[in-house]
Amino acid sequence: MMLNPSDSSSCNSDVHRLEVSDLECVRGDITLYRGLSFSTSGNRCLHIVGPNGCGKTSLLRQVCGLMQYDQGQIKWNKEFTPSHTEYKQSLAYVGHKDGLKNELTAFENLQFYQRLNSGNDEEEIDNCLARLQILKCADLAAQSLSFGQRRRLAFARLLIADKPLWVLDEPFTGIDVDGRTLIETLCIEHLQNNGLILMTHHQSLANSPLSQWRDELNLEEIGKNQ
Repeated sequence: MMLNPSDSSSCNSDVHRLEVSDLECVRGDITLYRGLSFSTSGNRCLHIVGPNGCGKTSLLRQVCGLMQYDQGQIKWNKEFTPSHTEYKQSLAYVGHKDGLKNELTAFENLQFYQRLNSGNDEEEIDNCLARLQILKCADLAAQSLSFGQRRRLAFARLLIADKPLWVLDEPFTGIDVDGRTLIETLCIEHLQNNGLILMTHHQSLANSPLSQWRDELNLEEIGKNQ
């Protein structure tokens, strides 16, 4: 199946582009999807939907290079695959696990990720914590934070990393109403700056502020058509 939600922006050579073609995902004896093809580019949020077990998280992990695939291709800017350094340096992933080091403080967690990207700016870290409204937690160990605070800290990593492609697996899980509004605002700002987002979320985004940037990929429908 081919989904091509963003051809209108592909004419701009400065816009990043993700292309997936003929992708297959097999778990044990079950084929979750095959022949999956889509492309998306800057300013678009691709919302991946479907029931539990249809392969939403598996697709995100394949896109991130965290899960192998025997058939198909994934290309970034028509050239780089998930195994290329250029691709890996363009992507930030927030999954079900928050990727935090429990023994480090909130500040130290962001400092760790900042240094992975050759950065060293303590003011930037404070600004990111403030933007996620957890600056008061800067000196608290991650293990002492609430679930919602940990999720906010995980999203602060996205601001520190400053990557064009965000891959978000159920980003609103465990987030209160104010937190969801904040995350949606961050996502919209990212899209307005020519960023891309691949997102799973079990609820509709039709009434979300993200709706005008949203395209939908329904893995259940793809499975029925195989």
